[in-house]
Amino acid sequence: MRLHVDDNLDQYEYLEEQFSRRERRNQRQSGRPKKQRPAEAVAALTDFNDTALDFVPSYAAALDPLHHERQWVIESVAPFYQDNLITDLTRLVKGGKEANVYTCIATPATGVELIAAKLYRPRMLRHLKNDAIYKAGRQLRDSEGKQMRGRREKLALQKKTRFGKELDTQWWIGNEFMIQTLLYEAGADVPRPIAHQGNAILMAFVGDEWEPAPVLSDVALEANEARPLFERVMANIRLMLTHHTIHGDLSAYNILYWEGHITIIDFPQMVDARKNPHAATLLERDVRRVCDYFNRFGVRADPLRLAYELWQSYMEGDV
Repeated sequence: MRLHVDDNLDQYEYLEEQFSRRERRNQRQSGRPKKQRPAEAVAALTDFNDTALDFVPSYAAALDPLHHERQWVIESVAPFYQDNLITDLTRLVKGGKEANVYTCIATPATGVELIAAKLYRPRMLRHLKNDAIYKAGRQLRDSEGKQMRGRREKLALQKKTRFGKELDTQWWIGNEFMIQTLLYEAGADVPRPIAHQGNAILMAFVGDEWEPAPVLSDVALEANEARPLFERVMANIRLMLTHHTIHGDLSAYNILYWEGHITIIDFPQMVDARKNPHAATLLERDVRRVCDYFNRFGVRADPLRLAYELWQSYMEGDV
């Protein structure tokens, strides 16, 4: 089993709690108690193989051994080290309520020098607001992207059991990787997706070894680059719609700017324009937020008209 350390629990307390649950389960199954020393319990619960135990990224090594982030980081990226995708995780790029983004050193096998590792927190769903808007019409898929059809899964989601919450988390993270892969292959300005496992997504890093690309909201554009970049963002919105997708949360806060180019990020809340009843509303909101940002730099556009024309073209099959 893999250990997922809760943000608000001390690491040892978490292990102890999980051990107690395992002991109670063993007693029910065997009918007799099983004795085990705490140190053995911790080792059994951690359940890393020798390779994973040997891999402690330099960022995690600098943390206090009992710091909640340390074990979480090691466990989240160890599979990618084993798969020869990364050699190290060096620094925190961005911390958020739902996820943290870290810089990783890539192996030659990936074809890139740096990788961004997006690690979702165990309690990420607590911070997603109005998630029903994005879920409407979406099919439930597992961590491998396969559609779930079982009654057990649907019941667990409805009752919000622990299993249901795990499914929900897989749904959000798996959807992001699947959509990002689709858009990248379609030619959209998104980071190249590299791998996905558990709570982690690997993608090409935007920036260099000294600094990550800033988000567009932190950039003061030159007068001669605002209009071309605005048109580039709108072209991406159109391309997404061509593939029946709408970002759903697009703004200058999730568009990166690097060396005169834009890169759109963050896709867990992406919606299917064919099935989501709120699709037109979400499209209009995306366009309006983009227009509001570029308006600061002299780009005049009517977001309602642009969104209406995009939606009408899509409904008529012209997008």
